[in-house]
Amino acid sequence: MNTFVNDLWDYLKEQTAKGRKVVLYGTGNGADKIIAVLEERGIPVDGIFASPGFVRDRSFHGMKVRSFDDLFSEFGNEMIVLMCFGSSRPDVLSYADEISSKCELYAPDVPVYGNNLFDIGFYNAHKDELSRVRQILSDDLSVRTLDDVISARLTGDIKYLKDCEVSIPDADSLIKPSDSGLFIDLGAYNGDTVNRFSKVTGITGIVAVEPDRRNMRKLRENTAALPIDIEYVQAFISDKDGTAFTDRNLGRGTSLDKDGTAEVSTVTIDGLSGGRPVSFIKFDVEGAELAALEGGAETIAKYKPVMCIACYHRSEDLFALPSKVLELNPGYRVLMRHTPSIPAWDTCFYFM
Repeated sequence: MNTFVNDLWDYLKEQTAKGRKVVLYGTGNGADKIIAVLEERGIPVDGIFASPGFVRDRSFHGMKVRSFDDLFSEFGNEMIVLMCFGSSRPDVLSYADEISSKCELYAPDVPVYGNNLFDIGFYNAHKDELSRVRQILSDDLSVRTLDDVISARLTGDIKYLKDCEVSIPDADSLIKPSDSGLFIDLGAYNGDTVNRFSKVTGITGIVAVEPDRRNMRKLRENTAALPIDIEYVQAFISDKDGTAFTDRNLGRGTSLDKDGTAEVSTVTIDGLSGGRPVSFIKFDVEGAELAALEGGAETIAKYKPVMCIACYHRSEDLFALPSKVLELNPGYRVLMRHTPSIPAWDTCFYFM
């Protein structure tokens, strides 16, 4: 792993003390989180802008939302841009490249879920655990991916993500179940991954899990023509079958919250499989990946399905998820891939 003695936040503190201006690209929840860290560390924000076509007459955190060109004309190429949202859209990634050709652009890593910021303190506290993950990775690209993702999280520099990224088809090519059985899609959204993976050799049926009713409707519509049996389950994945709570309107990005007021159904991998053989499981469940693994202990130990697990929702996912999987079944090979996105989202472990 690369050696670091400070992080992006330290750099921003140093540069703003010299008079350089920090501006934000994007509004919304990601910007809220980044502003909170900046305020905590005494780093001023001097402006905010939106993508072309989204610069309407509005304000955010008391700042008028402007265009990049407007701010660039005021502050010049000494301006530092912080990208405050995640995207894998080619047009957004291209625009980020355009901005970075004119001034410094960083994509700060703030956790999608949980409160552990992946800063230099967190890195130093968990360096040994990250080193152990590095040692169990099964190919050179996986090692480079882990190193680059850590570097991108600490520095916000998107060049590290470009260094390790692979195409979605290349990442999908890793999914080759050795036995026939169910494909359990956890976080099936609108059917995109059900369609992508339905043709994987060995899949005998699909269990598609999605908590949001609107997404569930799209999921059913978009997969109705597939020539394979699909069981649709509208519920949250968890470590227990039953009920739990959420405090947000259901939708993409919704997660369980013990202090929430809306009661929802929960299911486990073991409950979904019902003792049936499982050949492949995809996890993209908004920070509930560890709980999902705990609720699939019997299935994973018995059938050792191929698993693709998103590892970008919580800062600790980089070491907690592989540790849990190998605790449940130590016979796995472990790989890691990052497909095009900013920040270090769309990064997954593959357990073979």
